[in-house]
Amino acid sequence: MSINEGFTCPACRKQLQTVRIRGIELEACTDGCGGIWFDAAELFRLDEPEEGEGDPVLDKLLALPRQGAAGPSGEKRLCIKCGAKMKNHEHREGSGIFIDECYVCGGIWLDGGELKAIRENPVVRQSNEERTRMARDFSQKVQDEKKRLEEAAKRPFRKPGR
Repeated sequence: MSINEGFTCPACRKQLQTVRIRGIELEACTDGCGGIWFDAAELFRLDEPEEGEGDPVLDKLLALPRQGAAGPSGEKRLCIKCGAKMKNHEHREGSGIFIDECYVCGGIWLDGGELKAIRENPVVRQSNEERTRMARDFSQKVQDEKKRLEEAAKRPFRKPGR
């Protein structure tokens, strides 16, 4: 862990620290509220319970109590990376977990305890399983189409009308 001189926690205003969890570099409020900053698409690498399992830094962050409100906040936080106003919205429909997301750079701020809530939420888990199943199905369709095209390329070409 190292103190990140450039970023201040958008929740409690303490200095954020740069932490590394399973190869992902994040900014976290380890000495304050326990909030975590994820750059675009990083959250999907740690949003399931088995991801990052046994990492001491992650374990410390997950052990902190939940700080964020259960519903949408009226407070518009500023993105720590680009300074734009972040949008507070429900992480996944029906999850009851509201996060702050920057629609300019794609970063996500999770208040203390929200990562744990996301990892344990049945709606999020079901959504993750559906996303994995859809990706697997799409990959299979791509492979099937590739095979079909390769087989078609091996057949002799016939001009229409002959």
